[in-house]
Amino acid sequence: MTFRLSRRGALRAAATATAAAAALALLAGCSTTSSDTSASTSAAPTPLTYQTSWIPLVQFGGSYVAEKEGYYAQNGVSVDILPGGPNVDSMAAVASGQADIGTANADTVAQANQNGADLVIVAAGFQKNPLAILSTADKPIKTPADMVGKKIGVPTGDQAAQDAVLKANNVDASQVTSVPVGFDVAPLVSGEVDGLWVFYSEQPIAYEEATGKAGVTMLTADYGLDVYAQVYVVKRSTLEDAAKKTAIEGFLKGEIMGWQNYVADPTEAVDLTVNEYAKDGGLTIEEQTKQAKLQMDLLVTDETKANGLLTMSQDGIAKNIKTIAALGITGADESLFDTSLLTDIYAGGNTIK
Repeated sequence: MTFRLSRRGALRAAATATAAAAALALLAGCSTTSSDTSASTSAAPTPLTYQTSWIPLVQFGGSYVAEKEGYYAQNGVSVDILPGGPNVDSMAAVASGQADIGTANADTVAQANQNGADLVIVAAGFQKNPLAILSTADKPIKTPADMVGKKIGVPTGDQAAQDAVLKANNVDASQVTSVPVGFDVAPLVSGEVDGLWVFYSEQPIAYEEATGKAGVTMLTADYGLDVYAQVYVVKRSTLEDAAKKTAIEGFLKGEIMGWQNYVADPTEAVDLTVNEYAKDGGLTIEEQTKQAKLQMDLLVTDETKANGLLTMSQDGIAKNIKTIAALGITGADESLFDTSLLTDIYAGGNTIK
């Protein structure tokens, strides 16, 4: 499953590569795209381009359902879903106008703005950050305190996250040994490390397939790494244009409907992922079903049960701002988030039809 290797590298590199950030800042000044052109008639759906943050996986299953079931069209937009990959910078695409909306992590968006972009987060797909520590059942790491005296495999770009988690939980970082690793589970399988930074809904599956045993996964979002993931991002200027803002609201309505379908039963999302959107990706129904189920822990929380999928609470936003600062990214404040579209969409409820 080679996609996991490149995925982890791209996931963190997107947030830390200074060259990419500089390029993004330059692109932010360019003009261009579908978002600059309104639909020819009021009755015609508004075309939008949606740049995903990674290759086709059930990670975006709600979007695939939204397109297939006509939920976008039902809400006045036609959406071109563009796959991401290791060589695609979704935030550069949005900042330059090559895409109307895109997904990333909240810290990645803050990093882009620090380097000259002007982007706004309008919804949050993964309420919990998917970064996790994977360990073995015989030497489990269930809390940050369990990391003391252990060797932790830390891929490039994850050291700041580890430092932030240890600090948030009053664990002396000098008592934890960081071992530079790639993005494979091999160091944990071989015993080279006692724990490994992973993507919650992916490498644990690979570990179990490699060993025949389930590992122990500690979700760092439960211990202070409060950074929304798979957030939906637009240019700030998009929200200042009434027609564009209406189109983005239509997109989010369709998107929420797709994810509501997914949460009720991910079967359709898995089938669409494997047999249509990633039909040449070598994925299997079994593997994507496992990933789909694990993602429920990221998508569905007490807050989304109360307020609706993709919503962002004031408490959650405050925690994100604090964590982003702890990761060494400056300038992030409440202006990074805009909840007005979600407020309009849900109108005091927690589901939409």
